[in-house]
Amino acid sequence: MLQMQQQFISYSLAMVTPFTKEGDLCTESIPELVKFYMNKLEAPGLLISGSTGEQHCMTIAERKQLYQIVGNTVPKDYPLYAGVAAFKTKDAIELAQAAEKAGFAGIMLGVPPYRLPSQRELEHYVIDVAKSIKLAIFLYNNPESNGVQIEPETYARIASIASNVYGLKEVGNSANVKKVKELLGEKAGQHTFFTGIDEEYAEAYMEQGYTGITSVAGNVFPKEMKQAVEYLHTDQTEQGKKLLASLVPKIQVVLDAGLLQSIKYILRKRGAPAGYCPPPLLEPTEEDKARLDAFV
Repeated sequence: MLQMQQQFISYSLAMVTPFTKEGDLCTESIPELVKFYMNKLEAPGLLISGSTGEQHCMTIAERKQLYQIVGNTVPKDYPLYAGVAAFKTKDAIELAQAAEKAGFAGIMLGVPPYRLPSQRELEHYVIDVAKSIKLAIFLYNNPESNGVQIEPETYARIASIASNVYGLKEVGNSANVKKVKELLGEKAGQHTFFTGIDEEYAEAYMEQGYTGITSVAGNVFPKEMKQAVEYLHTDQTEQGKKLLASLVPKIQVVLDAGLLQSIKYILRKRGAPAGYCPPPLLEPTEEDKARLDAFV
């Protein structure tokens, strides 16, 4: 399905960020956690400080420190993508430049939270950040969390101006990707279209034109998610659909117990220094832990 060289790998894992029980960034755990993802979860690449990485629980300085530690831990050719989003454009630029300095391969640029920028303001925000770095960028459209949708027309206009915008992670209206590809025309093959919803990837890939995933469920089901994506990308669609369908009820157990809290609980039980979620998020209940233990 991929006809042109892509700027991003099609499958990576969204890494959690380790915090203490009090909610402080646990910097000493980061190198070991990264190695756990690489060696135990066999992650082909990592998305750092995205929604799964609880980026807005960290200061700008802490996120820059996280990028640097992760960048110093992995081989130079290992694909790293930095989650970047900030209330102010200048802070997003500072983060993007820090990711570039730390050796990341690209950034995932999210919408400024809570500020509800217009489409015109979003264009300026993205283009200003894009002009500040040479790294490849994919945009993160998550209107449920941020209250604003990156409209297909907006993405297409941005891509026509910012030569380093090469992808879109769509967690809003899944039909947007088809519209974006229509607007991009023959240049669409240069762009990667990610979903962040693991259980919907088969439909997204086969019917909506998505070409990649930054997996969250891969934190808990690493072999299964990696295999399912491989099946789909090698035209073994029935095997891929069947494997993903088998994960849906398991993923629901994790969601019901609190997504990030559950992931970190399971990772800790497996020996990873995943830390905790900063308050007010709480640990899973004892009843939930009993159900989650089936996945350890």
